[in-house]
Amino acid sequence: MASNKECLIIVLDVRTCAAEEVKLKSAKCVAEILKDKIVCDRKDYVSFVLVGCDTDEIKTEDASHPNVLPFGEPRLCSWQLLLEFFQFVNKTACEDGEWLNGLQAALKLQSVAATLRVARRRILLLFDFNDFPQDYEKFNEITDELLGENIDLIVGTHNISYIDNAITSQPQAIFNFSRKCGPDELNNQKYALSLVPRCNATLCSFKEALHTVFKVTNRRPWVWNAKLNIGSKISISLQGIIAMKNQTPVKLVKVWAEKDEIVIRETRHYIKGTEITPLPENLITGYMLGGTPVPYDEAVLEPKEPHPPGLHFFGFIKRNAVPDEYFCGESLYLLVHQKHNQSAAVKLDALVRALVSSDRAILCWKIYSTKFNRPQMVVLLPRLADDTHPATLYMLEVSYTSQHHFWDFPALRTTKTECSEEQLNAIDQLIDSTDLECTLRDTQQPRPWAQNDLLPFDALPSIFEQNVMDILERKVIYDNDKEDKMLKDKNFADVFWRVPDPLEEKSKRAAAIVKKLFPLRYSRAWQEKLLAKEQAENGVAVKSEPAEKEIPMPSDGVGLIDPVSDFRRVLASVHTISNATERDARFQTLAADTRVVIITLLQRRKQNIGQLGELITLYRQSCIDFNTFLEYDKFAEELKKIALAKNRSEFWQDVMVDKQLGPLVLGEPTLDDELALKAYYTIENWAESGANDMEDVEM
Repeated sequence: MASNKECLIIVLDVRTCAAEEVKLKSAKCVAEILKDKIVCDRKDYVSFVLVGCDTDEIKTEDASHPNVLPFGEPRLCSWQLLLEFFQFVNKTACEDGEWLNGLQAALKLQSVAATLRVARRRILLLFDFNDFPQDYEKFNEITDELLGENIDLIVGTHNISYIDNAITSQPQAIFNFSRKCGPDELNNQKYALSLVPRCNATLCSFKEALHTVFKVTNRRPWVWNAKLNIGSKISISLQGIIAMKNQTPVKLVKVWAEKDEIVIRETRHYIKGTEITPLPENLITGYMLGGTPVPYDEAVLEPKEPHPPGLHFFGFIKRNAVPDEYFCGESLYLLVHQKHNQSAAVKLDALVRALVSSDRAILCWKIYSTKFNRPQMVVLLPRLADDTHPATLYMLEVSYTSQHHFWDFPALRTTKTECSEEQLNAIDQLIDSTDLECTLRDTQQPRPWAQNDLLPFDALPSIFEQNVMDILERKVIYDNDKEDKMLKDKNFADVFWRVPDPLEEKSKRAAAIVKKLFPLRYSRAWQEKLLAKEQAENGVAVKSEPAEKEIPMPSDGVGLIDPVSDFRRVLASVHTISNATERDARFQTLAADTRVVIITLLQRRKQNIGQLGELITLYRQSCIDFNTFLEYDKFAEELKKIALAKNRSEFWQDVMVDKQLGPLVLGEPTLDDELALKAYYTIENWAESGANDMEDVEM
């Protein structure tokens, strides 16, 4: 079996000038990586390098790079290594330190990995590219060495955003723009960005750095050498390569007891679901065959002769005889002829052609090896040869009852959970009409996450797996730190059920998007569509309005000279757009321009009260027509804050109060709605409120 071990060297920035956020996130990132490798029982080698250590901490033999302290040779991951890392990262730090020197120290440690026979060598650099100068004289030399040695470099830092590359449409990391950036910081960021084309480095945020470390591809697949036996004459030598494997990330060892724990086994007896207490003479050691009890026989438990390993032909079946749902194995093997075996290649090619022409598949037994000698039914599906690959067979395992616990079956329906036909149809229509692929429209707008998908269902971590790792870490630290009782105060349940930060953040973002897409507010347009549909189903003739000719969109938009006329003209053009999505997008642009114009006019020393009232009235009515209630409610609150800050009492009374231009309340207002509107329109002590708000603004 091929080895897929890796050697990972992590370079951390501990300089006193580095941001505390970077240092804390770096330590947390390393802890998560170690916990994952320990719990998953990965045989990977890890070591660390600190950049920014005081010279007193560095030994003479490690002083080849100033202010750089290596941990030591790469070691297998263990809880002891995690504890030593927590001590190592707290070494005395100073202000100086070069990240290129840290990379050189990491490359020196990677040279040891050549003797460890690892399949992958990677370096993770966690650094703050701040406004402290760095020496880049050896930049080209180090990047060339990384490229030549085939060592992957992952660079993680804190002020990273993502946009889509204009050519490839793939996520591209950029530094967040800041006016406070000095020349040295800009130079550091320039060299960090140039690592991507120079040595194929991956530049990312801390969270994406974790995903990049965890997401690895096996360079050499597992291979299974076997023979396909058809009858007594035909035997084809094959090699099975795993094309897909279902792996459980958490690997735990079962133990009976630990320390003072007592484990006992209770035996209970039931008849038709009712617990009974039988006498010892009424019990029988055996099993039920139908309605007849059969006692166990010691001879039955004796080991049988092992089956010969390989694939044993059982019969031909129609290709469409077994539905795809019955294939539920732990892996998917791709069977090819044995390397350099011309006879096997010819036989397999002829077999595949015969299966394809007759639309058949092969049903056979699979015995993996003499040690793992459990026969399993598999189906071999043919795949013809082409320019890129030879004739092959896909081997799919047939589902057994014991494997059904991998499937998520819904709860059985009872009288309390039965749904009416109308409810089922309503849910069915909702599923059919929902767009599950929700992505950002503006891909050039910087975003904090790499993928453009706003609902990343496939990127959510498992709460159970994260909690297992957190609890084990807590237990290990507590057992090795008896003097410090800080961890004893933490509630065990709180630690166990704590939702991981990435999951909580993505869940909140997904929930916000869903709430935005499905607002729980009364929609007049939706009611009109529903009424029109009912009338059409009941045979009531619906007047079809003649299609309006689309008016071209004005290029000047809403101006400050005559905003009312401009708004009406642009709104008329928006109404003529036939595409609903484009129409809503154009209205959002118009609404944003209009809000800016209203705020600008309100902040002037002399206001045209009539013009403001007419413009806000038109905008409010258009928000009702386009179902943008939340946007107008937020804008109304903003108008109140500006009126208070600028002491615009005349505008407030003549426009907002007299014309009732406050937050939208559709339908018959409830008592709570009336009280909320009254609180909105009522402003007492104008001068005092305005003065207080102005003080807050100045502060």
